[in-house]
Amino acid sequence: MTLPNAQPSALELRLSSYLDGEASDQDKHELEALLVNDSQARVLHDSLKRGGEFGRRVLDDMLKEPVPLDLVRTIKNAPLPRRAVRLPQAPRAPLAFRPSGAQALLACLLFFGVGGGIGYMLAAHPPMPDFARTSAPASDARDWLDDVVAHYRLYERQESRLSEIGADRPADILQWLTTNTGVSFRIPNLSDSGLTFAGARLVAADGLPLGVLFYKRSDGENEVIALTFSKTRPDTGRPIEDIRNDTGLVSWSTPLATFVLVGPSSAADLDDIAAKAAGLI
Repeated sequence: MTLPNAQPSALELRLSSYLDGEASDQDKHELEALLVNDSQARVLHDSLKRGGEFGRRVLDDMLKEPVPLDLVRTIKNAPLPRRAVRLPQAPRAPLAFRPSGAQALLACLLFFGVGGGIGYMLAAHPPMPDFARTSAPASDARDWLDDVVAHYRLYERQESRLSEIGADRPADILQWLTTNTGVSFRIPNLSDSGLTFAGARLVAADGLPLGVLFYKRSDGENEVIALTFSKTRPDTGRPIEDIRNDTGLVSWSTPLATFVLVGPSSAADLDDIAAKAAGLI
């Protein structure tokens, strides 16, 4: 079997660094925006991600394999080694391995090349049907919230193009998002929390339609808060608070839908806003 001659592209290397959590903040923002708008980039991202997960599962399965009984018996029945008689020797100075700068650099490049080749091969050969998931693991919820955060970070910087339908057309927003997400809702009035409704968008998270209601702070801080919702996912139980870099989230579920309130991690009232929104939506 020969290794493929094709070298990983620059985008593949950047996505691998993003999946490993090694991308810089600027590169992370650029890749998140690219994944939202470029379907080919999303396909490549999903392929690399599946390859990494498949490799980890294969390694875990190998480590769980039981030791053969014949090998256990051989080890237990092996005779004890004879004690070696050592003649006294003159003491020798201890050896110390101090690699040169060039040797250290060569070793790093070698490990990088081997690791990158393995990851590329696994990404190019997705899991076989025998390994298909029959239930959604916890990582699915994490990936869905990653999509929610990526959309928020992209659009909260679009001050003049924050929403697709403005706040002056609430009836159109209700019909549009209800039809496309399958979630019946009301637009919460959060003026008591100092928030003014600013419009709505329809995006996708983990392949499902996601409704997004945008709010702005009324005190002129130019801060954006987003209330998102989609069809029911794995039950989150009680409200869960999470912080991802500079973004804060509060998520909760009902029998028919899952909601996530998203805003800057510096906003100390996200949980209070979420509680009010949950009672109004």
